This record gives sequence, structure tokens and C-alpha cells, in this order.
Amino acid sequence: MIPQFVLGVALVAGTLEVVSSAASAGTGYGLGRKYGRKLCNAMDQVESTIATSLNKFKN
Repeated sequence: MIPQFVLGVALVAGTLEVVSSAASAGTGYGLGRKYGRKLCNAMDQVESTIATSLNKFKN
């Protein structure tokens, strides 16, 4: 009886570890995409502003 109880507790603990790790990975991936996209758009705007400023000096 005791070995079965210990095995059951170990399986539950292992399952919780795997599920929490997967949830953390999924959250990290989602946040990385969200903020990465925002950063990319902001950098594109900075690049456009610099390009426009340089074109004004050329003309």
C-alpha cells in the first residue's frame, strides 16, 4: 500500500512539473511574439523617420 501511495504522489508531482513548465514556455512564447512585434514596429518607425530626415537634407 505504501509503495503505491508514494508512486502516486511522485506521478502527481511529475505531472504538475511538466504542466507548469509547458505553461511557462507557452506564456514566454506568446509574450515574446507580442512585444517583439511591438519593438519591430517601433524600430521601423524610427528607421522611416531617419530616412525621411536624410532625404530632406539631400534635396
